[in-house]
Amino acid sequence: MVGGEELSGGAIRSSLETRIGLTFVLLMQVRVLVVGITVLVDHKEEREFGELWVLAAAALVSGVALMGWERLVPRLFDQPALLAFDVLIGYAVLEVGGIIGPYFLVTVVAAGLAGLLYRWPAVVLLCAQQTVLYYVALKDDFPALKNAVGLPMLLAMPSFYAVGALVGGVLRRLYHEQADAEEARWRSEAQALAAAERSRLARDMHDSLTGTLSGIALASTGLPAWIRKSPERAEAEAQRIAAAAQVAARQARALIAELREDSVQHPLGVAIAEIAAEWERSAGISVRTRVQEDVDLPLSARHETLAIVKEALENVSRHAGASSVEISVAGDRDLLEIRVRDDGHGLPVRPGGEGWLDGLSGAGHYGLLGMHERARRAGGELVVDSMPGAGTGITVRFAGEDAAGGRAALTRRRDR
Repeated sequence: MVGGEELSGGAIRSSLETRIGLTFVLLMQVRVLVVGITVLVDHKEEREFGELWVLAAAALVSGVALMGWERLVPRLFDQPALLAFDVLIGYAVLEVGGIIGPYFLVTVVAAGLAGLLYRWPAVVLLCAQQTVLYYVALKDDFPALKNAVGLPMLLAMPSFYAVGALVGGVLRRLYHEQADAEEARWRSEAQALAAAERSRLARDMHDSLTGTLSGIALASTGLPAWIRKSPERAEAEAQRIAAAAQVAARQARALIAELREDSVQHPLGVAIAEIAAEWERSAGISVRTRVQEDVDLPLSARHETLAIVKEALENVSRHAGASSVEISVAGDRDLLEIRVRDDGHGLPVRPGGEGWLDGLSGAGHYGLLGMHERARRAGGELVVDSMPGAGTGITVRFAGEDAAGGRAALTRRRDR
């Protein structure tokens, strides 16, 4: 579960940064609109090319920030000096546009960003910088503006910086509270999943390993009698016991591997790609994966499906004599299919006939029976198609609500 906790913690931090980044985008859009609309309706800027250049530069900087916000916002978190530079741009806008009117809103946006991105010490410094620059821009026009607007209004204007920073800080706190709530919810879900995982492992041990060991013990009990009565039968029984012991060892290794790995915590497509890459390295057989990214399964069904994929690949390496394998994941709201197809020599028994699974078990292919059981536990079905010399295909199908539920699970994860 440690890997799952790290994955979830990273997802929650990413979600928090995304919310802050989208708010940053909104504020930048507001600033671009304010500058653009004001330039269009305020014709006095047409008299001075330099004034228009400053306003265009402010809009350009905002536009560049909009296009590269995913890379810029993480840097702003660590480097408040970048926002201090933006405050200087706001001062240039006040100088050419005046401190009264829409241009003042351009500088208030920077105060809102300060509250959104930083804690209060940095916010106070940035707002103080804005206030000082506001009064510097005011000094040249002070006599005329004092009579037109009034001294109290001129002196109170910088208070809007504090208001903007307060709004940004409130949004930041709300985003953090939402992220904390998501993390608490995830931890609660993780505890429930851990309990379900323990129950599943106990069931798997009972259904597979315990049953195999019980069969070995029963066969071993009768072996001495067969040695006395029929050495030939005793030899056959000993071979069966040895084969069953190998199966038990493989089942034990599989259960231990499941305890150690956290691939089941990953989305279905990511987990299958990891399994395919690891198996390709160990088996030396080429694997091609085609995964539709917008489909997934709930955790319990995903675990059973991944176990089926692993067992299918192991069957390929042990029995198929294949040179390549293709794994595909595709579906929609009505049907989700996970398919493993090899180009080997096919099964010794044609699928679909009566008792064909028993025939395979008798030939030593125990894995297909387990795969069918896993598919049923997951709420799906297993379909096997094979022709001599034409390879074998193992397909797990989830229909209706199972497929739709899987997509809903992926949607919730992306929203985080």
